[in-house]
Amino acid sequence: MRLPIVALCALLALGSAGCAAVPAQHVGVVEVFGAVQKGSWSPGLHLWMPWQGVHRINCRTLSIEEKTQTPTSEGLVVGLDVSIVFHVQPEFAQEIYARYGGVDGIVENVLKPEFRSSIRDVTAGFPASDLYSERRNQVTTRMSDELRSRMKSRGVDVEAVLLRGLSLPDQVADAVQAKLAADQQAQQMEFVLRKERSEAERKRIEAQGVADYQRIVSAGLTDQLLRWKGIEATSELAKSANSKVVVVGAGKDGLPLILGGQ
Repeated sequence: MRLPIVALCALLALGSAGCAAVPAQHVGVVEVFGAVQKGSWSPGLHLWMPWQGVHRINCRTLSIEEKTQTPTSEGLVVGLDVSIVFHVQPEFAQEIYARYGGVDGIVENVLKPEFRSSIRDVTAGFPASDLYSERRNQVTTRMSDELRSRMKSRGVDVEAVLLRGLSLPDQVADAVQAKLAADQQAQQMEFVLRKERSEAERKRIEAQGVADYQRIVSAGLTDQLLRWKGIEATSELAKSANSKVVVVGAGKDGLPLILGGQ
């Protein structure tokens, strides 16, 4: 009698069985009567029994944002808007569900508190100026390394920490704005000075070129050359149709003297 009952129960179980789907980039964790089973289901279709609860753990890349007030190395309290990019490691899905109830549980109870702690610890080692200067990347890299080391053993892989915004105390912000304005003025003045120096150098080179030209021309103007040029000019004038009087040798240094002409 018992065998037919068992067989009937088995047939009913098989008849009510179905398929459970696990989406892409998720891992299925199976629970039976409150007990989390070992192993996990990969993405795809799986044979499902009515007594099995299937919990899908999201292993996609996610991000959360944290706004906090934290002191710097000089004791200034600054406001930071920081984001963390992370994903759950699939091989830790069963443990994450069993210990924290899923991704939301580990984020709220572990990741966020560790994130806030890492921000405070790292920011305390840098002056406020590093948070808005070229050393900003060093700050976020230090945060990433610190948080990654804390969360690695818990099955959360930290991909990056991004510093989205920074708010300084009013007096510090005013000082920063004044310094930036002074830097801009100094850069503008340096540009003007470089331009003036370039213009002065151009004029010097131009004047030197004119002086060199005059020196070369003066060196070539001999008395014999001037006399010859005068004779050539007189010869050309003599060919002109206009009347004139040419006195040869009457000019200074024996050059022709030209009188009259219409």
